[in-house]
Amino acid sequence: MVKIYRKYKLIICTLVVIISYFIIIQNSITAEENPVFGDITVYPSKPTPLSVVSFTSGVNSNITVEAVRLIVQECAGDLCFINDFNVSMNYTYTCCMDFYETQITLIHEGATQIKYYVKILDNGTWYNSDTNVFNLSIPTSNNPVIISDNRTLPGFETPLIVLSIALILVLNRWTRKSGGSYE
Repeated sequence: MVKIYRKYKLIICTLVVIISYFIIIQNSITAEENPVFGDITVYPSKPTPLSVVSFTSGVNSNITVEAVRLIVQECAGDLCFINDFNVSMNYTYTCCMDFYETQITLIHEGATQIKYYVKILDNGTWYNSDTNVFNLSIPTSNNPVIISDNRTLPGFETPLIVLSIALILVLNRWTRKSGGSYE
């Protein structure tokens, strides 16, 4: 009887430990909600280099938003300029969604596109939206710059040719005076 009692006691203690473990784990797991980023709207729809550009982003979430930042890089093709924008966005509320908006003035005349995304700070954690790429409208100028495809260095050929001819003439006279040949 004592052996049966010990077996049941061991089984009950084991079950209590396992159940307690699952209760502790269940209470420590909290469902963390990530923000849902809406589309980022760019205005004007066809910005040019050096223009003022407005950005509006919708955020739909039940989290506490501590800060929202816009990160923008100006790029020329595949190469991006070293200085980028990291600006705070202002809060507005419309209908059923939180909106954040800001504007920047582009600073690089040679930029052909901008890359941008939004960052949200919640409880010490930054959440990033997807990075978007937007092509800039390049204005056509009345005075286009014509770049020649001729990549030679003008002016260096003439002195080199004159020096070569002079060297040939000097060598030719020297070999005639000495009676020797070129061989």
